[in-house]
Amino acid sequence: MNRNTKGRIQAMETKTLTIQLNDEQLPILPAEQGAHLTFTIHAGGDELELTGNQAGLLLLAKAALGMAETLHEDGFHIHLDDLYGINAEGKTILIRREE
Repeated sequence: MNRNTKGRIQAMETKTLTIQLNDEQLPILPAEQGAHLTFTIHAGGDELELTGNQAGLLLLAKAALGMAETLHEDGFHIHLDDLYGINAEGKTILIRREE
């Protein structure tokens, strides 16, 4: 259980996130229009802050889960910024699986 700022006990809500894979066992990542996701590097390069709206953060979560489940071991990776144009700053957001 979580406590909110007023000290009341609040039950945690459970949600399910489903990742669909295509015939090549790669994640299908539909993005809602208006999805936004970007990052800032702090503390001399030792801290990465991800910032996004709900649609952008859901896209990131689906991409990470899809990448974890993919069967490809050939350097396959996802460029979220190229596929979805989710950040106006032109920063590169890349997700890669490594064993």
